[in-house]
Amino acid sequence: MTHASASRRGPLLVWTAAAVLFARTAQAQQPGKVSSADSARRADSIRAATHKLGEVVVTGTRLSTVDENIPSQVEQLELDKSIPGPEGITNALTRLPGVSLYDDQGARLQPELEIRGFSVSSIVGTPQGIGVFLNGIRVNEPDAQEVDFDLLPMAAIDKSSLDRGSNVLFGRNSLGGTLLMTTKRGSDTPEASAEVGGGSFGEQIATVTAGGKLGGIDGFIAATGENEIGWKNFSSGNTRNLFATIGHQWGPSHDSGDVALDVQYGLDRIYEVGSLPIAYNAINPRYDYSGGDFFNPDALDADLRGNALGFGGIFRGTIFGRRNNVNQFNGNVPPPNSDGFTDNLTGGGTLEWTRPIFIGTVPIGLTVGTEYSRESSHIRLLNVGGGAPDSVTTLATIHQDNAAVYAQAVVTVIPRMNVTGGLRYDYVHIPFRDGLDADNDGTSTYNQLSPEIGLTYQFTDEFRGYAAYKEGFRAPAPLELACASPVAPCSLPSALGADPTLKPVSTHDWEAGIDYDFSARTTLDIDGFWTDVYNDIVFASPNRTQVFYVNAPHTRRAGIEASGQVGLPAGFYVAGSYSYVAATFQSSLLISTADTNPQPTKPGDIFPTSPLHRGRVAAGLSRLIGPVLFDGEFDIKGYQGQYLRGDESNQRPELPGYTVAGLRGHIDYRNYGVELDIENLFNRQYYTFGIEAQNSLIPIYSQVPLNDNDSPVVPFVVPAMPRRITLTFSVHTP
Repeated sequence: MTHASASRRGPLLVWTAAAVLFARTAQAQQPGKVSSADSARRADSIRAATHKLGEVVVTGTRLSTVDENIPSQVEQLELDKSIPGPEGITNALTRLPGVSLYDDQGARLQPELEIRGFSVSSIVGTPQGIGVFLNGIRVNEPDAQEVDFDLLPMAAIDKSSLDRGSNVLFGRNSLGGTLLMTTKRGSDTPEASAEVGGGSFGEQIATVTAGGKLGGIDGFIAATGENEIGWKNFSSGNTRNLFATIGHQWGPSHDSGDVALDVQYGLDRIYEVGSLPIAYNAINPRYDYSGGDFFNPDALDADLRGNALGFGGIFRGTIFGRRNNVNQFNGNVPPPNSDGFTDNLTGGGTLEWTRPIFIGTVPIGLTVGTEYSRESSHIRLLNVGGGAPDSVTTLATIHQDNAAVYAQAVVTVIPRMNVTGGLRYDYVHIPFRDGLDADNDGTSTYNQLSPEIGLTYQFTDEFRGYAAYKEGFRAPAPLELACASPVAPCSLPSALGADPTLKPVSTHDWEAGIDYDFSARTTLDIDGFWTDVYNDIVFASPNRTQVFYVNAPHTRRAGIEASGQVGLPAGFYVAGSYSYVAATFQSSLLISTADTNPQPTKPGDIFPTSPLHRGRVAAGLSRLIGPVLFDGEFDIKGYQGQYLRGDESNQRPELPGYTVAGLRGHIDYRNYGVELDIENLFNRQYYTFGIEAQNSLIPIYSQVPLNDNDSPVVPFVVPAMPRRITLTFSVHTP
């Protein structure tokens, strides 16, 4: 592993040199003098554009931004308060109410997040209910709709927000919410930065960025590399990411005339330890039960995006291509092991038009759009080891077509009151072709019409209330369709075949809330939701190495989310959040598990890995004293216990709840900065994930698996990472 890490340092140095050279060139380029006549003409054009387009604010678009004038809870992520590196986005999400994190694979860089009871994860096989977009482009992968957070260009992310609940602008997968991210662009003022750091368990990280403008062309580049040994046996990880953008703005604003080309490359190798019997955790929490699991993606993305004025409004469009080739190895107990090779290729585009219009004297912000994508997956799975020759168990090809049209109107009925209405139509066509047995070929087609209606009322400039009804839709992922037979479950990572067709998931979502900004530093947000889910797709696992998927006729996500902050003198503040999230079954369903006496679910049974109560309290300081900026925070997160995966009927005791503390401190002096981050400050021992499974290796360290009849069903858990300390140093242009 050390050799692999060293071999990748060369490209990182090349990225660093390129970024610094770009920044120096940009800084050396002096802007030409602008005549007073040119300045006057530019000012006139800006005023004209503002007068023409500023009478009505279009507050919801797919390719720009979603703000708090629409009837939903939209929260900005505080990326500057997250640990630098690939985990920045997931770390920022856990600061929000109603968001919990669990670790299925025992890999820090592959967390699973739950938002309003819906999952978003980089783990192939987890049913996904959150849509994730980068620059308006969906980054859920085509084979299983998973999201590889470790491949996101965190050093290039400018803004990110979470729009909770479904939304007609974003469509499939956006059941519990939509995560939106936009990347940085070069600005008139050249900038460059470099950051290096290290920490516990052999962590090393380096990041460089640079941006600026040359002759009207703006550019930005960011490169990040991270290595770690990991705190468990065989849990090392290496990530590399390079992002670059080049663009040109010809109008007075990006919306009035702009084009940009983005390119991103990511290469990771992450070893996954997985879970271990709870009794073994007491003996050696670093133990790797199955041994050798790893995740090795190689991704290349490119997109062209732009905006232009037309027909009295603004056109926005994207054309993109994404390639992600993944090698996933699973060590199974008992063998054989599984070695999977998945080639994902996605291409498509989105075009939307927004225009402020009037019907009589009533102003309306109108957005209409369409999107299309072709998502292709070629999957080859092999059984390896176990004393038998290697054999191909799966050779499958899927070419999925996705098309949609959508429209949303924001109507200002009276001053301070907006009514939002929207409609979306989705079409999904999924042909499955088996390269080993043509009798397994099959095709599934889905279409859905999803409406939304909502009301927003601005009581004062500081106080907003809203209520909405929305419907959402998710087609089964190709992996779920191919693993839908209880009599022929798929072996991990997934031996596929054309199984009985799953029904699409649909949601009926009621939501209401208030936002109160008492001052710039004192706020209160309260939101309640009730989401009925029909034909939910749930995960069934008769053992640790096989899975299949079934439709649950009726489930529900309901709860309340509250957060607030109080600004105190001298830059101090206190903050807190609380959420009650009830993810429950509302129908009877017998789900296959390792339990020798499984029971069907009943209405009110709580989903595994989903704590009912979640909370956070924090105290911090953000203050500028002369040239020195002090910024720091101490926080404690708490989560109630959760049921084990495999105990959907809630027959067993919960995993214990836990609290965990963190500390972050940052000092910035002129062009230099230093940051200290400590996770699990008090070195607490707890579990974020558990599953019922057969223990075939008895006693611990045994290398000879028992047969199934002699393997008892016990809780397997993933112990949380011990105290982790990270120290980073940075330098940046003024």
